[in-house]
Formats: sequence, C-alpha cells, structure tokens
Amino acid sequence: MTGTVPLMLAIRGTRQPGDPNQHGDAKAPGMLAELREGWAEFRSHTWLWVIVVQFCVVMMAWYGGFQVLGPVVARLRLGGPAAWGAITAADALGLIAGGVLSLRFTPRRPMLFVAGTGGAMALSPLALGLAPPLAAICLTAFCVGAAVEVMMVQWTVALATRIPSDKLARVSSYDVLGSLAATPAGALVAGPLAAAIGVRATEFAAAALVAAVSALCLLPGDIRAIRRDDPLPAGARDDITAEPLPAAPG
Repeated sequence: MTGTVPLMLAIRGTRQPGDPNQHGDAKAPGMLAELREGWAEFRSHTWLWVIVVQFCVVMMAWYGGFQVLGPVVARLRLGGPAAWGAITAADALGLIAGGVLSLRFTPRRPMLFVAGTGGAMALSPLALGLAPPLAAICLTAFCVGAAVEVMMVQWTVALATRIPSDKLARVSSYDVLGSLAATPAGALVAGPLAAAIGVRATEFAAAALVAAVSALCLLPGDIRAIRRDDPLPAGARDDITAEPLPAAPG
C-alpha cells in the first residue's frame, strides 16, 4: 500500500470552466458549509435516510450476533475453528456469487429489495441460535452473502443515479457513517449480554432486532414506490439522461 503514496501525491486536480476560484472571482465554500449542504441533500430523500437508519441497527445486531458470537457457537456446538472457517468461507462464496448474479439480475423495486435484504440478515444469528447441522448454517451464510452483494450493487446504483453528482461524495459519507455508527456498540455489547442471558438468547435477540427494524423500514411509501424503470429525478446526474432504466435480461 505504501507504494501507492507517490502515485497519489502525483495526482493534480483540474478545474472545469466556471468552477469557483478558477480566476479568483468566487470564494470556495468552507467545509462546514459543504457538510450542511450534504446533510440537507441526505435528509431530503426519505428512502435514503430510512435505509441508513435501518442498517445502523442491522449492522450493530448482525455484527454482534454473527461476527462476535459466531466463533463461540462454533466452538461450543459445531466442532470448533474448522466449523467457523467453513461458515465464513460460505459467506465469502456467497458474496462472489452475488457479484456474478448482479450482472444479470435487477430487482423491480430496488429499495424494497435493499430493505428486505437487511431483514434477511436476521437469518445469520437465527441460524447460529438454532444450531442446526453445519451444512445448513453454511447454506444460510452463502444465501445471505449473495443477497447482501446484490443489495450493495443496487444501493450503489441508486446513489449514483438519484443523488446530484456534486453532492454524491458528501451524501455517501453520511451513508457510511450512519450505517456503521453503531457497529462498535454491537461488538462491545454482544459478549456481556451473552454472559448475562446466554449465547442462544443473545442470538435470538439479535435476529429479532434486525427483523423488527427492517419491518418498520417498510412503512415509508418511498421504499415501496421506487422502481427500477422510474425516470431519474431532475438534476440528479448531469451526465445521465432522465430516461427509464433498461429492464433486466429475462
């Protein structure tokens, strides 16, 4: 990674005609002004901030239930590190399969698919709590991984096509910050909670929390209304025409 530093330092930005400060005729906005502008754009899209709030809770519960307590379940009930290695390998293979599937599959209602995938992540801690045979847990991890990868593609496309290009970086920053803000709390709470109420009960609680917040996420109409062939919002991207997106093959 250190070898890329000279290359990064060699990059020089260029200004387009009419950009602020190109000829000293306009003052560039300050960082706080840009943050406020990005926040205003972020909260103006109900589908955006609702999904981010959903995944803030989902990632907290999933990380604690799957990543923190998963190795514990594997050691206690599934045979040890080899079992956990198989589960995480199945999850990784699912991500790869989801990337391939994304080349051919586009859901008709992308935001509904994103929210539904967040709810499907409850299957990971639920499977660990039920402790079925290892093959069943691996299959669950594979399916969840595939769905998550397809979801991430749809989410990235939605941001790129529905957010103005000059605000995309700031909106994406709020997206990442909000989605992962509570993840450390999930890692911190999972262990003490499992010690207090038991590992299985903690897994079930994580699954229930993911399912509950995902169900609430379906209440706003924007989540259900956005379709893949909707015209792009006016001014969303200067380089994309407001035409319906092509239907997915098949």
